[in-house]
This record gives sequence, structure tokens and C-alpha cells, in this order.
Amino acid sequence: MSYPLTAGDLFVYAGQLVQADQSFPEIVASGSPSPEPIAVTTVNVTQNVSVRTNQTFNGASGLTDLHSAETDALASGLETTTATTDTYELIGASGTASTLLDYGSQYADEAGDGVSTLLTPAVIIDELPEVAGAQWTNGPGSTIDEAIAGDTNGSAVTVVRTINADGSYSEKTTYPAGYSAPGYTGVGNIQENSDGSGSFSFVTNGGAISITYSPPETQASGGPLITINEYHSLDTTGTPTSTFQLPSWYGSSAALYAETDLDQGIVAVPAACNLAKSFPAQATARMQSIVRTDTILGYTETQTTTSYVAPGYGVLCSTLNDKETLYYDFSGDQAYVFTQAPPLEITTVAETLALQPSSSIAATSAVRGAQSARGVIGVPAGVSSALRARFDRSVHSAERTRLMQLIHRAARLRAQGGVQ
Repeated sequence: MSYPLTAGDLFVYAGQLVQADQSFPEIVASGSPSPEPIAVTTVNVTQNVSVRTNQTFNGASGLTDLHSAETDALASGLETTTATTDTYELIGASGTASTLLDYGSQYADEAGDGVSTLLTPAVIIDELPEVAGAQWTNGPGSTIDEAIAGDTNGSAVTVVRTINADGSYSEKTTYPAGYSAPGYTGVGNIQENSDGSGSFSFVTNGGAISITYSPPETQASGGPLITINEYHSLDTTGTPTSTFQLPSWYGSSAALYAETDLDQGIVAVPAACNLAKSFPAQATARMQSIVRTDTILGYTETQTTTSYVAPGYGVLCSTLNDKETLYYDFSGDQAYVFTQAPPLEITTVAETLALQPSSSIAATSAVRGAQSARGVIGVPAGVSSALRARFDRSVHSAERTRLMQLIHRAARLRAQGGVQ
């Protein structure tokens, strides 16, 4: 089974992304207020994915670039945005078997935001030949460089995140002088360690603040506790200005990252894909499941992606689902950052994208039929990676919002004289 990629092929996908946000009261007890109503945002998504061969990215050559030009329109009709994503892939051969590898991507939108993601090492999208029940996994290792536009003097907010193979990470965010949002000027650093411990610090012209988190600490009775310390400097070796403990919301150890990829065999394409009748009704389902824990920003995440791949067509449909459960509240709209009774917020993002008949694929119907008989996929199933731009951006925006809230909250806490 192979993935012949033809320069100039165009795959058109369309579907919807739905994001739902629900907040909960800080103290959950008998007679406490009900959760707030769920806020739902619906976006109509269209992607034109074109194939560009013999590309170079991050020192690797001979790659295939899946160039996605995306248009996102709020269902309310209030806003339409555009973005492009270039995803770089390669077929890696080993004897009679081969793997479809993803090396990373570059994203840019009309607002001037840009993200470069370098995967270290390249991740496996699919194993070939496809065998029902086949299973593999990838690590999260990557370097992500982000520039966020919106500064009044032309300088972007820059973010550099390095994710290790075990899921731990370090991140530096720089808000330049004169940035349009007051109080953001300065540098923020996050360090998350493999045992769940870590720190956050933020330096401004007015001084510095650091918050440290211990790993879960076993107690003589009851569950493990996390110790949180605050310092009004970058030196965290002395006596903290404030300290307290709270129950470990992620258990006795930190499962920072876990991924499972599974070939589920040939199944019926879900009705929710709403495929044209000219496309196959069955396809090979390739599912990816990821679980993350961020012990510094305070949330857990579960994500499931399923791609339905048919011989001669590649990805017919892709379904993506993400759920983030927030345990710390840095927004400032409630009295406490850390609560004894989480969660405080749940955000879900769901997207379904389906191949459209307007696609322009080099293989003719007769060629596809012959390929199908031989078990050959005629176009790149790797398109599934290129389809994630709007979905990943929605998920990442929630994380970015939390970091900005953390920085503002930290500045207020320092002014007030202690964490809460």
C-alpha cells in the first residue's frame, strides 16, 4: 500500500466546528448555585488543501507540503476569517513496510498571528500496509514558536514553548513595551517538571512574582496534597510570602502525556460526515487518542481524532473532539485562584470535516477502482494533519487565554500581598 502524492491535487473539505464553554461556582456544595448556562460558538469551516512536492522544512528535504487555505465563518454571520497552514510530510520506507511521517507545520492568519511547530522527532500518522488492529504511539516532543499580533508599536507578543518527550515543558512569553493591553509588558516563564512540580514567574518594570508548585505529597491520612508558594522575586530558595496546600486534582502522580493510535479496520463512514453519494460509504478508521495534564495552568485535556480513509480518495472525513477541564481560575472573576472543589470550567471543541465533490484529484475513477482492488490509497491520508488548523487554534486559544489571565492575576496578587 502506498501514498502517491501528485503535485497540484486539490482537496476541498467543508464542515462545522462547535465550541461549548461552561463555568461552575467555586464552592460546590448542597444548595450551591447551578452552573452557568453553556455558551456555544458555531463556525462554518472550508478548507482547500493543495499538494506541493519536493519541499524543505526544518532541515529535511524531499517533503510533501499540504497547503491549506481556510475560511472560517461564524454561523451568526458576524465574522469571517482566513488562515493558511503548511503541513510537511514524508513516506518513510523500512523493508516491505513504510510509515507516513509528519515533520511539523507553519500557520498564519489574516490578523498577523503566526505559529511554527517543529516535531522532534517526526510523528507517525499511519503505518503501511494498513492492518486492522495495528497500534502505535507518538510522543509530544516539539518546539513551538508563536508570534501574536496586536501590538500598537508593531512588535508581536512572542511565545517559545519546548515540550519534552515525557510531556513536561518550558515556555517563555514576552510582552513588548507599549503592548496595547496595559499590565502585559514583561516576560513570563513556565517550567513544568515530569513529576508535576514546577513554577511560574513574571517580571515587569514594577517587580517580579514567582509561584511554585510541589509534586503531589503523600499524607498520613487522606489523599495527596500540592503545596503552593508565592515569592515576590525570582529567588524561590528563601521563605515564601504566602504558602498553602490543596488536594491534588490529578492524583498521586502526573500523567502529563499519553497517546494511542489505532487502525480500527473498515467501518461505515458516520452519517454526521454527510458525504456525497459519489464517495464510498465505508472506509478504514484511523483513531488517535491523547490525554494531557498541565499542572501549572491547571487543566486536564482529552482529545480524540478519527480519520476515515478510502482507497483512491484518502481522507473522506475527519472528526475531532477535545475536552479541557479547568481546575485553577486566574480570570479574576471569582475570589479564589485555587479551590478545594474543582472543576471550575469545562470547554469542549468538536469539528467534522468532509471531502467535497469539487475536489480535483489526479486519479480518475477507473484508476481509483484499480487502486482499490490492489489495496492502494491513491491520495494522501496525511491530509488529516492539514485539516486540524482551526481545531488546534481553538484549543490553543483557550490555553493562551489562561496564560494571559495568569499573568494579570499574578500582578494583582502581588499588589494585594499574597496568593489566594
